[in-house]
Amino acid sequence: MVKNINNQKGSSMVEMLGVLTVLAMLGMGTIKFIGNVHNVFIQNMVVSDARDLQKVISDRYRFEGNYENLFKNRSCDADPDTVAQFLCGACQGCDSRDRMAPFQMCSNGQLHHRGGGSVRICPYDEAYEHYVMFFEGLTDRSCTALAQVNWYTRQKSDIYRMIINSGVVGKELAVESQFTKTENSVVFPITASQAMAACSNEENDIQLVFF
Repeated sequence: MVKNINNQKGSSMVEMLGVLTVLAMLGMGTIKFIGNVHNVFIQNMVVSDARDLQKVISDRYRFEGNYENLFKNRSCDADPDTVAQFLCGACQGCDSRDRMAPFQMCSNGQLHHRGGGSVRICPYDEAYEHYVMFFEGLTDRSCTALAQVNWYTRQKSDIYRMIINSGVVGKELAVESQFTKTENSVVFPITASQAMAACSNEENDIQLVFF
């Protein structure tokens, strides 16, 4: 009789360990699933931030033919946040009601994307005909998603040039239109494999140059 009781106790312990193992595996799977969902959400929000910011800037200044009124007396070399302060309605003399940048991107007169990294807006040329958005601190997935955005609207391209991980040896990728292609650049759109290869750092930067 004692032997049977011992066998039952041993069986119960094995069964309990089996249940705990299954629960642990389910828990790990759930955590991984939630993590993947969160990562997809963040990468979608980063793309949304870039699209929203580009739209408000282009819509405001498109009829002027250039971006001089956005960048005049606002030098990125002197203060990289001076344009961000203006777009967020946080500069001296600015009216917060005239802010252009999406509300969720502004914090203390600075721009950030929802992946946590900083965003800067600067002139790209002296004629103020193009401007560049710097998205910094991107995860590989957010970088890959942003690199593959289709910026074609109204049967033309809104983007002039894109550089992924500028200055990073073996990783920098310059992407241009077929009209501006240089020897070391590729033409829009880039493939998923090209984007993933260029965005394989722990933190990535993308420069988006717009008309």
